[in-house]
Parts: sequence; C-alpha cells; structure tokens
Amino acid sequence: MKTILLYILSIFIIPHYVAFRVSKRKFELVDDINVMNQKSHFNASMLVSLTYHLLVNKYYRNVFYKRLGRWSNFLFFYLPSQSTFDPCCSQIGGGIYCAHPFSTILNAKSIGKNFSCRNNTTIGNKRDGGKAIPIIGNNVTLGANVCIIGDIVIGNNVIVGAGSVVVKSVPDNCIVAGNAAYIIRRIETHKQ
Repeated sequence: MKTILLYILSIFIIPHYVAFRVSKRKFELVDDINVMNQKSHFNASMLVSLTYHLLVNKYYRNVFYKRLGRWSNFLFFYLPSQSTFDPCCSQIGGGIYCAHPFSTILNAKSIGKNFSCRNNTTIGNKRDGGKAIPIIGNNVTLGANVCIIGDIVIGNNVIVGAGSVVVKSVPDNCIVAGNAAYIIRRIETHKQ
C-alpha cells in the first residue's frame, strides 16, 4: 500500500522537481528548503525535503510557486497553494520562513534574505495607487499582527514586535514595537 501511495505522489511531485532543477532561482529555493528543514527539525536530502515540504506545507507551496513564475500556472493544477497567504512581492531573498502565515500579505518593493514573519502580517501601501510600498532588508523578523505601510525602509537585522504598526523607516540593528512603532533597543553587532 505504501508503494502504491509513493507512486501516486510521485506523479504530483515530478513536475515540481523538474521545475526546481531548471529554475533560474534555484539557489533561493535551496535556501528556503534549508530554512524550512531547520525550523521543522527535518533532515533529509534536497529531493526528499522538497517533496516533504511541498506535500505538507501549503504556505511553502505559495513561496515555491512565486519563485517559479510562469511555471506555477501548470504546477498549481497538481498541488494547489494556500489562498490566505499572498507573497506578491516579486523580489524576495532566499531563506524566507513564514510561520502560520494565515491572512498574510507581503507586498513590498523587495524583501531581503532570511526574512521571517508570523500570521496576520501586512506589508503594503497607502491609498496612493500602490506606488509607496516598503523595502525590507536582510535578516528581518516580524511578530504576529505586524503592519508595515508606506514608502519606508526597514533596515537589516531588525526585529519587529507582535502587533506593531510601522509607518516610519527603521535603521539597521534595532528592535521596534508599538503602535506607532518606536525603537526599543539597538542590537549590538560584533565586528571581527
């Protein structure tokens, strides 16, 4: 019975694996899988990891499909994604991790590497026709219910506390929280 199930599942996964192998964004996809493995304490080969996360995590599928671009229209038929999570940002660095991103919208000019967020995160624009959207740096972590709006820049190595509303730019190496968010503490960086 397990063998039959594996053959059936391979029909769904083979097109995904082919798209993964020929993708121009393969390195970002590999970073995403590595982060997913680390967060879920899953340790396996790249093919097994890709298969596992595509089958188990609909939210991961959204990011996977977003990175593949036009390939996703074909692959969506085999494994549908989650409609309550929309990574509509076209430039997302590798290593994205979204924990339970229910009702999450990621609409930014760009999002750097190693970005993580929780549920009900909104990154978007003011009512200006969609032109004034944020830029998110590398190594940014957002708590649950965070709202980042407007033509602002969130620097590198920033942590935004749960429930925060960010409407002004945030410099590098900071922890911010509140409504409207303010700097709680600067993060010490060690230069070598």
